[in-house]
Amino acid sequence: MRRRKHPLSGAIYDVREDGLVEVSLDGHVGLFTHEGDYVSGDLHHADAHLCGWLAGPQVPASMAKNPKDLPSIAAQRAMSPSAASSAGAMP
Repeated sequence: MRRRKHPLSGAIYDVREDGLVEVSLDGHVGLFTHEGDYVSGDLHHADAHLCGWLAGPQVPASMAKNPKDLPSIAAQRAMSPSAASSAGAMP
């Protein structure tokens, strides 16, 4: 499971097998979606950004991890199948 301690509140954010985020703080526990929406428990607030970072869609292992390693927009356009058919056309 992916688990992190919130840097400000100290709450523990733990992603469960079912994709929900379990947040625990001072003996209180709550379950939240990857968007930070409350599902159940006695803890009703969570950091939506941390929930999304931990439990949201993940970058495939085959992709570059650092944005600077991703192809530029110009390179992506050159690689697209429609690039050959629209050669010479103004965007």
